[in-house]
Formats: sequence, C-alpha cells, structure tokens
Amino acid sequence: MSAAGAGRAWRRAAARRGRWWRRPAAAAAAAVVARGGGGRQRATMAEAGGDDARCVRLSAERAQTLLAEVDTLLFDCDGVLWRGETAVPGAPEALTALRTRGKRLGFITNNSSKTREAYAEKLQRLGFGGPAGSGTGLEVFGTAYCTALYLRQRLAGARAPKAYVLGSAALATELEAVGITSVGVGPEPLQGDGPDAWLDAPLEPDVRAVVVGFDPHFSYMKLTKALRYLQQPGCLLVGTNMDNRLPLENDRFIAGTGCLVRAVEMAAQRQADIIGKPSRFIFDCVSQEYGINPERTVMVGDRLDTDILLGVTCGLKTILTLTGVSTLGDVKSNQESDCVSKRKMVPDFYVDSIADLLPALQG
Repeated sequence: MSAAGAGRAWRRAAARRGRWWRRPAAAAAAAVVARGGGGRQRATMAEAGGDDARCVRLSAERAQTLLAEVDTLLFDCDGVLWRGETAVPGAPEALTALRTRGKRLGFITNNSSKTREAYAEKLQRLGFGGPAGSGTGLEVFGTAYCTALYLRQRLAGARAPKAYVLGSAALATELEAVGITSVGVGPEPLQGDGPDAWLDAPLEPDVRAVVVGFDPHFSYMKLTKALRYLQQPGCLLVGTNMDNRLPLENDRFIAGTGCLVRAVEMAAQRQADIIGKPSRFIFDCVSQEYGINPERTVMVGDRLDTDILLGVTCGLKTILTLTGVSTLGDVKSNQESDCVSKRKMVPDFYVDSIADLLPALQG
C-alpha cells in the first residue's frame, strides 16, 4: 500500500474510533449533528441569555446545582484564567474553592508556546494552585504535549524520526521527550538572493513531519522549507491549532497559529491534521489520563469555535466566560444562523467571569 493509501486507511480507522484529526470546526460540528449532539438533548433558544434554553446565565443557585452534578471541570487558560500575565480578578479564588470542594481540575490550552511543566508553573505563580514535585504539569494538556503524543502514534516504528518545527522551543522539547528530533526552531532568514538559492538550501534527512505551532520567527524561508519537506513522500503536516488570534491585556490581540497553518496549507495544497480544540484528539488525551465521565464534566472556555464546540462534540456541559474572545452577540448570531455547524456552537451557560462561581462555592 502507498503512503497516501496507508494514511487514508489510518484516518478511516481513527474515525471509526470516534476521533476527528482533520479540520476542527466544520468537520467536528457536522459529526456532532450526525451523532445527535454528543448524546445529550439540547434545547434551542430564541435569544442568547434566555432563561428557558441554552446559554443561560449561570446564577449562584444554578451553579450550585451544576457543581453537584459534576466531578471534573476543564478550563481553557488564555482569556479564561488570565490575559497575558495578569490573572482574571477572582479567578484564582474560584479555582481554589473548587479544589477545596474536591473537584478535579484540568487545563486544556491550544497555546503551544509552553511545555506542560511551564504552564503548571504559571498556574502556581498566578495563584491557581496545582500539584508540585513529580506531579507538576499532570493537570495540563497543551497542544505542544498532545502534538508529541499524536506524532508518537503516527511515527511509531520509524527509525530516528525528525520533525521540521515552525514553532517554539517548548514544542520542540515536548517532541524530543517522545523521541522525535526537532529541526528549524528559531529565526531563519532568506538564504541567497532569489528562488534558485532558496531552493538550494540544504534539508535535513529523515524529516517525517512538518509541525506548525505558534512561531514569532515565521518567515518566507521557513515556508519554503516546509513546502519542500511536504513534497517528500509520507511527510505529515500537523497543526497545533487553528486559533485566528490570541487575547492579551487591555483588549489587545495578536495573530494566532491558525494564520500560520493556513499559509503552509495553501503553499502545500493540503490540509493539516489539527491537534487542538475542537479536535477530539486533545480531549482523548485528557480522557485517557483522567478517566473522565463526560456526563459529569464541564468545559469552561472563552471561544465558541474551540472550547464550546469541543464540549459539544464530546458530550460535556459547557460554560462560556465573557473575559476573552467570544461575546453574547456571537452566541446569538450562531443561534440564529442557517448554518447547522454554527448552531452547535452555543454553550449551556455563560458567566461574565469564572469569578461568578464564587457565590455558589462560598454559600
């Protein structure tokens, strides 16, 4: 069987196991429709924020009822717990109270610029707690870590595999921890004065995958090299996530990894396998390590097309917090859309901030 045929067979087998490796939003949402919305009946609403339907404001009374029904809460990080280096006011206290109540916490982030240990350190530094010592990082499931798990599966049996990484040193560290050598991290200016020179630049042997994460050193030379590697038989194209922008302090944003993935996809004329939310793969990583019961799990996030869609896809309860990217206007637009995929990107509940959970936890 050819490499392309083997890849198609592998993806068909993965799909039968209930995983989505391809484009997250449209494909995953369509699959949810086919599977009945993750196995839970979800009412429609006439207007975002209505009391008798989805996207209900999570009052203290409702929060007490919800928390009595769940064991595990999964949180996005950027825009939910913090913006840049500043914690959302009241968020550390809310998570401390959840831990005191015996709730299990997990952190699912599309950000590939930190190792899971580095994320754990940030959680502790900003007052969110978490295990230390040998358990450091076990609550964190970032796309750098989960990309490494994915490539370990896909490249099993390959001798001394390498990956061309358009991403951070943290992403390279996670790959190398599972035996995949990384090349390409850091600045890479144009070599020579024209296309012939650019195409003559040497390539590393045994590169089996091109991995696109958040890369502030993204350049035309890197894009050209990525294209050349992807023209080699059997070379995988993997994107850590498709987020279009990242929230910072003071309502500022920067371009996200999805912009870089799109550039490589266009050049290579192929689609990347996407690891991060709303791909089911990242939830499978959490589920396998945590042993999660979806019916007793909540996904808390600030983005409808990643956090909330992941929750819907996987049959979780969902809470949208308004401290990040998505707004109630976005929810209403999705609910009123003629697009079935968009109508699935509606949360069960919303809060202005996860600090809104405090009254229920302190009562």
